[in-house]
Amino acid sequence: MTEEPRIPDEETRKRLSKNLRKSILELQEFGLQLEEIEAGLEKHIREQKRNRLEKVRQNMHEISN
Repeated sequence: MTEEPRIPDEETRKRLSKNLRKSILELQEFGLQLEEIEAGLEKHIREQKRNRLEKVRQNMHEISN
């Protein structure tokens, strides 16, 4: 009774294996898409920080003149 249940039908086993491989590929693709979104957000945040620093630098320059 400790044996794992087997899928008796070869065709069903092949179909389930194919579906599993397809699902794995879709998850990997989704992971890559998330990484691209994350990279884009990080770039946007860096640009915002750079712009804020530039504004502070300009304000300091105006004050000292």
